Order: sequence, then structure tokens, then C-alpha cells
Amino acid sequence: MFKKLLIISLVFVSFSQALYSQIPGLTFTNKKDQEDIYLKTKTVWITATPFFLVEKKFSPDQGATYLKVGMLGGNLKPYVQEDSIAYRNLKNYKLTRVFGLAQMGVIAPLLAYKHFTTEPGTVSTGNEDIDESVVLEEETGYLTAAIIVFCTGTLTYHVFSKNYLFRSLDRYNYLLGNNIDMEAVAFNMNMTIDPRTQTPQLSLVWTF
Repeated sequence: MFKKLLIISLVFVSFSQALYSQIPGLTFTNKKDQEDIYLKTKTVWITATPFFLVEKKFSPDQGATYLKVGMLGGNLKPYVQEDSIAYRNLKNYKLTRVFGLAQMGVIAPLLAYKHFTTEPGTVSTGNEDIDESVVLEEETGYLTAAIIVFCTGTLTYHVFSKNYLFRSLDRYNYLLGNNIDMEAVAFNMNMTIDPRTQTPQLSLVWTF
């Protein structure tokens, strides 16, 4: 299985090299703006590899200036901590990023380490001895699991987490624009009996 993965990696690297051979330098940069929530994203791909770096910047004043979000959203925290909804989404963004880092930097390497450090030997089937390294490669699946966990962690860190960042920024800019918070609007209708006249009374209350 390891040989197959090595061949696939070489094919991927060759294809990437051919695709980006016309691009000068060592990186391929892609920039994207989310004007509705005032977020700028810059993705830098390392040429001929599946690795990339992402830099996010947000505007605390609806486009006048831009600041870095930070790896876990720490630079955005002072601006949204007064609003419970925006702050909760920012915390979910942080937790999701931490979980993605744990998958890529802890769980996947441990699985790969388990695969490569297991001592090979022989396994007897009663009739013949089989190289244990073949059994480990086909049955344990540590290396395959490590690759899957690493890819899942990459998606968690870069893709799944950004939805929470979008929600937090959307809420922040919504409040920054002095819009009415519809979640704070309430309507109550009550019917009571006047204790002196014994007549029914209807009250309507709007809360903003």
C-alpha cells in the first residue's frame, strides 16, 4: 500500500509541476474578497505540493482599514465580545481550528508513527510462515488512517471553520451598521379581568 501511495504522490507532484510550470517563483497566490462581511482572504499555494497557507484580514470599520484575523481569531475577539451571538460563533471558529490542528499535527503523525515503528516479524498460519510486514500493511491500516485524518483535519481547519468566522463577521457588521436587532423584538398579548369592574381587558406590548 505504501508503494501505491508513493506512486500516486509522484503523479500528483508531476501534474502540479506541469500545471504551474508557467508561473514564476515558488508560490501561486489567490486573493478573494468578501465585501458583504468585509473579509479579505489570500491563499498561497506552494508550487507542486498540496500545501498552502491562508491569510485572513477583516475590517473593523466597514472597509476603511483591514487587520489580520489571527490563526484562531484572536484579533477579532475585542470587537465581537460584547455581542453574545458574534462571540459564540468566534469561539466555535477557534474550537474548530484547534480540532483541525489536532488532527493534522497530533493524531495523523501518531498513526503514521505507529505504522512505521511496529516491529516486523513472521506470522505462522500452520502450513507456512508469512512476513508480518505484509500482514501489518494489509490489516492495520495505520498509514491509510493517518492520511485520511490529515486530509479531514485540513478540511476542518480551512473549510469547515470559516463558516463560523463568516457568521461572526456578518453579525458584527450587522450591528456596526446600526440595524435593528430583530432577535430582540418581542410581541406579547395578555388578557386580564379587572378586579373591580369584572370586565375583560386586552393588553398588547411590543418590545424593541
